[in-house]
Amino acid sequence: MRSLVLLSALYLSAMCATQSFAAGCSEWFKGNSPRWEDPQASDMAITEPDCYGWRLFIAMNWPADVTKKEADQNKTFGSHGPVVWETWRSARNGAPDTAFPVDGSDPGPWLDAPVVATMNNRFEETEPPLQQTERAAVIKAHGGPTVLFDPATAGKSINETRLNRDTYEFIRGRKLYNLNGQMALFKSGTETISFPLNSKEVKAQWREITEADKPRYHWTESNTPEGVKIFGLTALHITTKDLPNWFWATFEHIDNKKANANANPPAEGWLLPSVDRFACSMAPYDCEAIPLGIGLEGNHWENYRLRGTQIDFFDSRGRPLRLANSQPEGTFQTTSSCITCHALASVNDSAIADGRRLEFFDDDGQGFVGVPTGFFDDQGDRKFTQLDFVWSLFRACFESPGSTTCNR
Repeated sequence: MRSLVLLSALYLSAMCATQSFAAGCSEWFKGNSPRWEDPQASDMAITEPDCYGWRLFIAMNWPADVTKKEADQNKTFGSHGPVVWETWRSARNGAPDTAFPVDGSDPGPWLDAPVVATMNNRFEETEPPLQQTERAAVIKAHGGPTVLFDPATAGKSINETRLNRDTYEFIRGRKLYNLNGQMALFKSGTETISFPLNSKEVKAQWREITEADKPRYHWTESNTPEGVKIFGLTALHITTKDLPNWFWATFEHIDNKKANANANPPAEGWLLPSVDRFACSMAPYDCEAIPLGIGLEGNHWENYRLRGTQIDFFDSRGRPLRLANSQPEGTFQTTSSCITCHALASVNDSAIADGRRLEFFDDDGQGFVGVPTGFFDDQGDRKFTQLDFVWSLFRACFESPGSTTCNR
């Protein structure tokens, strides 16, 4: 199996080497193409993934036309206010704009939901990142400590998972917004589902900041039980279906780099090196700077850094690739692989919670890297249907009136 993966990685590297970077993403930034346009460029994702990550970052953080839930072409990058991804549908069951209602019902047409980013109680409910929730459950099941993500500090950060229109419409059209629809996939004999090319999903984390911090952050205000508070964007995962196994990029605010026990929530610093071949000209590409001349300078976005991108399970030498964001992947950064973790998104026809999903962590609460396993038994019979790397589907509830039985 490893030799096949290695050959695949070598083939990909050879393919990339034969293509001209000059005609790709770097040249695109030198042209006059509108930076706000919604990207879908599989060639850029393969040949210049770090550059393409920044192209996605700018387009998805462009100021939004909240009525249309898309980029406002008349606004300037860096203007204060909701950005494009903040208008997308939420994966949180209790959100007014949820894609996965608690009763398992149809969440309705794309535009038939309020834009939560414009509400004064935007962060009315808080919860740990899904990664931390799942990790805590695994460790508890194996006799480990029950409190792994301190609620006293977790309450000072907000986590969001949001789906763009293509992702949302695909889920709605195939009734994947409830567990009944997902379990039906397995019963039908489907091995995997496949989202359309322009599908995108983000996982964002916010933290409480001060008035003095506002110029350095993308920020918003929200009512809390303690009054109105200011929250700054601290982490942003971006995943797109540009490639068969999706394209992965993660960004963080530069303040996260150093460990800070007094941050809200506390930060453990960056335990994996940043890799950005677009911003850094020399190997190992870890200068932790921003790429110049693409519109980041002079506004708060210049304080965000690309931690890395991922397009495969292994590098060209067969070593498992790792990619982590120090915020949602805190406590297991060094064993984090976005592509491996998300590849384990799956479902079968069992009504038992543990039977519907593969686990994402080992007994010690560390992540898996490399090629995922467990979809087939020893005889090669299918045990799960892969959900095409989309973790948001884990928020689904059973379709039954008044039900609050969600896959959590």
